[in-house]
Amino acid sequence: MNGSARGTALYLRLLSHARPHRVIFLWSLLGMTALAATEWILPALLRHLVDHEFGANLGTLSFAIPLALVALFAARGVMGYVATVGLSAVAQRVMMDLRGKMFRNLVALPASFFDARSAGELVSKFTFDVTQVAQAATHCVTVIVKDSIVIVALLAYLAWLNWRLALFLLVLGPPIAWLIQRVSQRLRAMSRRLQGSMGEVNAVAEEAIGGHRDVKIFGGQAYEAARFERAINNARKFQMKVIATSAATEPAVQMVIALGIGMMMVFALRESAAGSMTRGDFVSFVTATAMLLPPVKRLTSVNEYLQRGLAAAESIFGLVDEPAEPAGGTAELGRARGEIRFEQVSLAYGDKQVLDGIDLHIAAGESVAFVGASGGGKTSLVNLVPRFYVPQAGRVLVDGHPVETLKLEALRAAIAYVGQHVVLFNDSIYHNIAYGALREVPRERVLAAADAAFGSEFVAALPAGFDTPIGDDGLRLSGGQRQRLAIARALLKDAPILILDEATSALDADSERRIQQALAQLRQGRTCLIVAHRLSTIENADRIVVIEQGRIVEQGTHRDLIARGGAYARLYAMQRESGELV
Repeated sequence: MNGSARGTALYLRLLSHARPHRVIFLWSLLGMTALAATEWILPALLRHLVDHEFGANLGTLSFAIPLALVALFAARGVMGYVATVGLSAVAQRVMMDLRGKMFRNLVALPASFFDARSAGELVSKFTFDVTQVAQAATHCVTVIVKDSIVIVALLAYLAWLNWRLALFLLVLGPPIAWLIQRVSQRLRAMSRRLQGSMGEVNAVAEEAIGGHRDVKIFGGQAYEAARFERAINNARKFQMKVIATSAATEPAVQMVIALGIGMMMVFALRESAAGSMTRGDFVSFVTATAMLLPPVKRLTSVNEYLQRGLAAAESIFGLVDEPAEPAGGTAELGRARGEIRFEQVSLAYGDKQVLDGIDLHIAAGESVAFVGASGGGKTSLVNLVPRFYVPQAGRVLVDGHPVETLKLEALRAAIAYVGQHVVLFNDSIYHNIAYGALREVPRERVLAAADAAFGSEFVAALPAGFDTPIGDDGLRLSGGQRQRLAIARALLKDAPILILDEATSALDADSERRIQQALAQLRQGRTCLIVAHRLSTIENADRIVVIEQGRIVEQGTHRDLIARGGAYARLYAMQRESGELV
């Protein structure tokens, strides 16, 4: 599909989102059409005024024309209001619909999608790109519909006055169309690069805001300011390229039109001198010709907004069309027993091999801890169970079912998860524990989960207790408090499979011991996968699996592995020497 056809398909798809709001859209189009169709009346009134009223006796003066003029502008004001407000209402609803579609698909995308993109790039689609589309949906439609009808109406009136002179204007069409087509491709390319640069601006700003403490501590203000300066300078450059290209098009097109109109006026003067046109005809013809300039100018400049909107539409529909996470099979899991099996599992992120031929069987109700050096593949392995990632080779089975044959919703309903990076939401403490599908859980169970995670103590000291808002990502809480809420959320879910990825890393020694007691009770009758750095927290695990460079190098109980004197024993000795063991 060539660029022109692709652009047409994009714009038609964009306009299709106005279909649910077609009644308002049609009313606004009707208002624009009526407004544009009355444009020729002003030169027609002037023609009558010059030929019949100008120079008449005082007694024969008619006030019909001035009254008609006032009525005309009053009617046009009403029609303009209906067109502007109606189209803007449709544009705002289309923006809302597009943002909703993007977000609904965004939260359904696989983890690999987010690994490859910055948050700033994605946020830019919801802010900058959608705004560009809104301009295309409002400004472009208004100009294309209204001004096209104005031009047709004025040309028809000019043809009625003098068809020979009006025909001369049609000769200007092909060179103008050729010029606009040549410019469109460059405008679209520059608009795409502008969107990319705005995504970079958002990404740099978001990183600096989120990491403001590190920026201050490590003296990164100048470095971050320089990064942001480069990003906004790139955005400025691309913005100016778009503006310069569009600005150069306008005078070029207007020069072609001015030459044509100038020549046409010469011919009109000759026709008037020869008696083929009355004074009123000439004044009306010149006025109607002059009235052609503004709509032609707007039609020329609208190409900038159109190409920006089409580039933005490509970005938006790219996210809308991004394949969602596979829904899995059709098998139901019911209340899972929690048996997990890895059969010759291999996983790679791009060219980097993370897991290589993992074979591991975890019995239902067994607590298995995964230890090893950072980057060895521990977190990647446990992330295969809820199917955050799909292995390139091998199978992962839960209760004998390959995870890809299970309904994704059913699989994840059987899993509770606490990651090493605690995620909280800008809501109350209560709703951060009773989050998502847990919102309907009785309040008594929510409070019991908080108590089991030793969170009730600090919550009771807050002004509004469990109804206290915690701020963006829980920034009003300490690291230990945030982690207790995440653990309480996992406790509340009461799932048969529990994944703890460094779940107690942010807690002080006393709080960690108390939560370990709670987790020990929680592990009873449940399968628990524990990724741990501090080895003292997993000494009581049923089994410890040591992973190095994507392979299992040894496994057994804490006592057996210490006695064996292998990789685990070396790790344990290192932590004892460094004082990490508590």
